[in-house]
Amino acid sequence: MIFSNLSIILNRCHSMHFLSKIIRGTIDESVHRAFLRYGKGEYTGPAAQVAITRAGKVKVRSTYLYQDLIASVFLKLVPIDTISISGIVLGYTQLDEELSALGMDAELFKKKPRTQLFQSKIRGEYSVKKATSLYDDIGENAYIFCNLTTNLDWMHKSKNKIPSAQKEAPIEERIKFSFTNIPAGTEFVTNLLQELIPDFLNDIPSKFTSLLIENTYQIQDLVFPPEKSKLTSKEIRLKTKRSGILHRKLIVDDSEFTSKHTMLV
Repeated sequence: MIFSNLSIILNRCHSMHFLSKIIRGTIDESVHRAFLRYGKGEYTGPAAQVAITRAGKVKVRSTYLYQDLIASVFLKLVPIDTISISGIVLGYTQLDEELSALGMDAELFKKKPRTQLFQSKIRGEYSVKKATSLYDDIGENAYIFCNLTTNLDWMHKSKNKIPSAQKEAPIEERIKFSFTNIPAGTEFVTNLLQELIPDFLNDIPSKFTSLLIENTYQIQDLVFPPEKSKLTSKEIRLKTKRSGILHRKLIVDDSEFTSKHTMLV
């Protein structure tokens, strides 16, 4: 098993994905915020597919809630000093000062009526260090939908609109939200899977051609704040926690694995 000894944390750590925080028992405000839209019921979560070609090249497709994780790992390993970035940042609050502090030249944030998020466009050549900080320092407070391009075989492309929650597309369509291409001979897959599937690492064979991870949320109960009677409806929504189970299914070539994790988020 090539991932059986991957308990060692990366020297260049990045901010943890909200599902990894549930799996590892480190739930925080960013995890709570990811579940604010859900009531009782069963919901489809993020998914990602990792494919390895006969030539050893890596191709990754994902839904919108995994693409930022993939981009973050991409930036930790891309072997260049500067990179071209184009796309948008959708913040829960205005992030003009934060982007300015990073040296990012972005438009002023404007609130989008449909999502109630603040949008700003980013375009330019930046150091990989600054690009990494964009995802690490701002990522927990925003959606970052950016294309990362180089003059090498490294490339990450993302759509820039949050899919409608009213219509659930088939998984084959949902994982077309982002596409990442990595050349052979890197540590990208090892690093990505350590964050993408920490609960399945011992199940991964030494070689595989295709890996698909899917997530489903089963929200069983709503845990209202004790001071509910004194709060506005908006405050109640923001402070109510969701109790339930995170169901995960991993398909590696012809093998299928499952796991589940209780959560109070």
